[in-house]
Order: sequence, then structure tokens, then C-alpha cells
Amino acid sequence: MDDPLVSIIIPCYNHEKYIEKCIMSVVNQTYKNIELIVIDDGSKDNSPAILEKLQKQYGFFLEIQSNMGLAKTLNKAIRNYSHGKYIVGCGSDDFLTLDRIEKQVRYIEAHPEYVMVCGKAYMVDEDSKIIEGFSIIDPVIDPVKDVTFESLLERNPIPSSSVMIRKDVWEECGGYNENTVVEDLDLWLKVAYRYTIGYMDDYFVYYRWHGENMTGNTSKMCHAVWTIVQSWKDKIEPAFARKVLARRSAISFNILARQHKKESLGYLKKSLSYVYFDWFVLTNYLKGIFKLLFIRKQNNSKWK
Repeated sequence: MDDPLVSIIIPCYNHEKYIEKCIMSVVNQTYKNIELIVIDDGSKDNSPAILEKLQKQYGFFLEIQSNMGLAKTLNKAIRNYSHGKYIVGCGSDDFLTLDRIEKQVRYIEAHPEYVMVCGKAYMVDEDSKIIEGFSIIDPVIDPVKDVTFESLLERNPIPSSSVMIRKDVWEECGGYNENTVVEDLDLWLKVAYRYTIGYMDDYFVYYRWHGENMTGNTSKMCHAVWTIVQSWKDKIEPAFARKVLARRSAISFNILARQHKKESLGYLKKSLSYVYFDWFVLTNYLKGIFKLLFIRKQNNSKWK
């Protein structure tokens, strides 16, 4: 085939309710030069049996392993088993729009200045119905500026499952960081520091919100993002570093103020120490203070 091979990686963990829909969204892609690599990462539910049945029917690569964690599983799948020019990852509870791979391949092949492209995600519930007006990912406002290295340090508007990246660039950037739960942001920053990322104003994935997503773990996510962003502070201009760290700690204060009140105060203290104030910082201060003082803890938490 003249069309470049695309490797689609699906790491599965305890998603028996969703994995078949995810697999079928790959099998039914309009673009056909695809290799599907699925690794079950020690699921304790019926996912392995479902995957083995689907594998016999559709012939994709499948491995059942003991639990290793997401980043290690992704790295193993890409380094050991993938052969594509481009890499696409998809959560086993998410599913792709059916023309997604075709659109992205045509675009990135026509724009060699981009080594990675991304787009938008629909938020769906447990029944795969779109949740109107709800998102855990800030939208891209400026298609050029919002996916630069500098912008990604301040916020991450890239849905992980919407990304297509050149495998050689993935390898050059060292793959996924296995010591963080925000392995996607860590990789996007490494890519954007060296190259240009392209944004396509189109929906490429259905991101499922079911209350067990890692993005719902606000405390762990905030800490991981803070650690990654702080690791770049000595590689950027001091004034910009002060701005980014003040903004990141302010938004963490706001996010944590409802459910993790004591921890949120630590981020407020950090933000104030940078002596940087703008509308973004002040808005998050006000929102966080309101949550801190007037909103009681709830049993269920959300990222925003």
C-alpha cells in the first residue's frame, strides 16, 4: 500500500463494559493500513476473555500480562511490537470516530512541518451518550499558539487519545515517562520543545467519563502536573518561569479547594511566593477561596 502504516495501541485494564466498542471503532476505520496492538494489563474482570474472542475474530495482536501500569505498557507495546510510521494511543474505555485515522494521516502527510497532530474529544457517559456542555479539557482557542511549548507549560488542551505522532519522534523524545501519571503531558512538552505540533479543529475521539478516570483523581493529578512543569523551570526564561509556576499553582489551589482543602493551601502559598498576578491568577484565587470557605466536601469529586 502507498498509505503509511499506523500503529494503534490500546492498553486495557478492567474495562469489560467498554473494550469491545473501543476495538470495533478501530476495526471499522475508513483507513485500512492499520496494525492494532492490544495489551491487557492484568485486568481482574472479564476483559481478557472478551479480548481473546475479538482477537480470534479480527486477528489483531494481543498480549495478556501481569499489571505493569499504563506508561510501562504503552512503552512496551510501541517499542516491542509496533511497526507503523505513526503511533496512535487509545484508552480502552474510549472509542474513535470512524474516519479519524484517515483524516489525520492525510493532514500530517500533507503538512510535514508537523510531527504530531491532535484534535478535540467528545465527552460521553457510561452509555456512550455525549455529555453536552461538559469537558475536563480546556478547549484550544488559538490553533497555533495553544499547542506551543510555552502554552503547554501553562495548560494542556490536548486530549491524549486524539493524538497521532510520528514514531521516530516518539523514540527521539524517549517515549513515555514511567515515573508519572501525566505521561502524556510530559511527552507533549518534550515534542513541543523540539518540534511543531499541529491542531485539527475536528472531533477524533469519544472520551468516556464514568467516575473512575484517572483525571478524576485531582490530588494526584495536580501533584504530577506540578512536578512536570517545575522540572522545566531552569530551561526557560526566569520571568516566564515565574508566570507559569504562579498560574499552575493558582489553578491547583482552585481545583483542590473543594475536596482537599488543606492541600490546596500549600498551592496557594506557592503561588503567592512567585509574586506574579494577572487576571488568570486572581480569578483562580477568588474561586478557590470561595470553595475553601463556603463549599463543603462532597463524596464525589471532579477535575473542575
